[in-house]
Amino acid sequence: MKQASLKLHVIVFFLSIVVISCTTTREQEVEGEVNEFRSWVNSQTSQLAERTEEDWKQTKKDFRKRTEELDRKQDKFSEKMKSDYQQVKEDFKAREREREMLAERKARTAEWERDLLGQYAERSAVNTGNIRQAYLTFMQNVRARHGTWGDQDWEMAKTVLEELNQRKEALQDLPDEDEVKIKALQMEFIALETGEDLGGD
Repeated sequence: MKQASLKLHVIVFFLSIVVISCTTTREQEVEGEVNEFRSWVNSQTSQLAERTEEDWKQTKKDFRKRTEELDRKQDKFSEKMKSDYQQVKEDFKAREREREMLAERKARTAEWERDLLGQYAERSAVNTGNIRQAYLTFMQNVRARHGTWGDQDWEMAKTVLEELNQRKEALQDLPDEDEVKIKALQMEFIALETGEDLGGD
């Protein structure tokens, strides 16, 4: 009887070890999946501004698929793992909202560039021979429209000017007279904006 009882205890002991081992292995597996998911989210959201619309759509599709799979395994998560997983999902959603705001701003900037730069709105359309005319076109449109602008309008106009300034910096061997004229136009923009601010609304 004692031997049978001892054998039973040994069997129960080893079964317990097997169960604990299996449980630990499952936990390690799902923890590995959550960690892999976190790494994936970090890599997909690290350079939002450079992602194309098509590329980002695929990322959102992959996110839905991955979360659907992990959601089904949540009963195997520890409380800490559930919390970590939830945080990763929230981080992605926050970055998704940021991406939407970037896309909206990009579209709005493109609209303002077309409005203030006309034929020079496309970066490729500006070169050493017409950069001066691009600034002249910009300031003609600013003079015509700035009377009705509020703070956000001025911010958008400044964004367009900064973009134009970047294009100018990429050009080489501009004639001195063009440099002088462009500098005067840049100063005029600042004067108009400052006058607007001093006037108040």
